Amino acid sequence: MDRRNQTSPTEFIFQAFSNSTKFPALLFTLFFFLYLLILMWNFSLMLVIKTDSRLHTPMYFFLFNLSCMDICNTTTVVPQTLYNLISGRPTITFFGCASQMFFIIVFGGAQIVMITNMAYDRFVAITNPLRYKSIMTLKALAVLSATPWVVSTVMGLVMVYFVFQVPFCGGYEINHFFCDAGQVLWITCPKVPIHRVVEVLTFFIILFFFAFNFFFVVVSYILIIRAITKITTKQGQWKAFSTCSSHLNVVVVEYACLGFLYLRPTSAYAIDKDRIFVVAFTFGTPILNPLVYSVRNKAVRCGFQKLL
Repeated sequence: MDRRNQTSPTEFIFQAFSNSTKFPALLFTLFFFLYLLILMWNFSLMLVIKTDSRLHTPMYFFLFNLSCMDICNTTTVVPQTLYNLISGRPTITFFGCASQMFFIIVFGGAQIVMITNMAYDRFVAITNPLRYKSIMTLKALAVLSATPWVVSTVMGLVMVYFVFQVPFCGGYEINHFFCDAGQVLWITCPKVPIHRVVEVLTFFIILFFFAFNFFFVVVSYILIIRAITKITTKQGQWKAFSTCSSHLNVVVVEYACLGFLYLRPTSAYAIDKDRIFVVAFTFGTPILNPLVYSVRNKAVRCGFQKLL
């Protein structure tokens, strides 16, 4: 590969806006409204958990953290998107792109690990109810709370470092509305040897990350179901399962969406339909998560009523 054709960009252009957005003001209004809704729902849930002493348990502590991660993850993408829509210049600096990619991986990864920790919490609560408080101590909560941030930060540093080691060949148009790792790899020089290495490396990092956490969640729920079936009364079985139903809904939504978004080769990313799905995921799950826990959880509903 001729090094004279390899360049270092100062900024990237988001093609998602220039190619398909005929009414940026309307899209800006919609995104802004949904962003405010996300902030309102999640901050309200965090406030309820903080002010209601009945919710000062490990499960709601993890839920508080999950809402915080939802806010952070959305804020990594949406303000930049709103600025690009209103300014008419759908660009982002090189450093801004690398930073956005890093924080998307950090907050998104932290959410996955936190959901895994919540599965462990439900496993302990149902299979070892008498020892629950002695297992879920303050020290255990500190470790389980720090783990998502440590793991996702390391993963973010590794992935961003390797993605931006691949040289660019003059095309700086990202076929998306944020700096997705797959889309950035798509516009790098495909003929340099490191391109294929980094593509395979990032794919298997994400694959291992998802597979490990998904396996842990599945095993936890298999053991939970086994424990529930041993409960002698139908009322007891339903009560035990109801404590897991909200979390189980979140697990299904998160893994189904993230698996579709990231467990694919980069050749499958440049599709207009994907952007619609990504928009739905970006705005939908941060609204859905607190909504699921609010509607299906009696303690949270009572907390909201008490707050109002």
